[in-house]
Amino acid sequence: MLSATASFALFFFVIFFALLSVALLAVVAVALKKLTEQVEKLTTMAEPAIAKATDTLDTVQRITMSVGEKADHILSRSETATDNVSDRVERTAAVVQTAVTTPLINLSSWASGVAKGFSVYGGMVTGKSNGHTHKSDTSKE
Repeated sequence: MLSATASFALFFFVIFFALLSVALLAVVAVALKKLTEQVEKLTTMAEPAIAKATDTLDTVQRITMSVGEKADHILSRSETATDNVSDRVERTAAVVQTAVTTPLINLSSWASGVAKGFSVYGGMVTGKSNGHTHKSDTSKE
């Protein structure tokens, strides 16, 4: 068996390592407690910032929704205004065609007819033929 000195040394080493293990566990426990306290302090400090950020995000969301609704309203009104302007342009073009273009075409046709008539009359008076046969030309045959 073991001698008393070896038993004592073995007992001393077992007790020493047991106490050392307990001391290390105590140090780890104290370190965890301090770490927990630091995390709680940081959480306490971060909570107002998180609350403020949440409020800011809520405000941004409300503003974005409001801007979106206003943009939709503006686009709707713009579409209506564009349709109205387009209809007015079409009606104005029809009125211009009816009131201005058609009388100008008629006037131009009338003026062309009068000019052609004077041209033919002038040719008959001077005796020049301008491509039209006169009664006197056909009776000579």
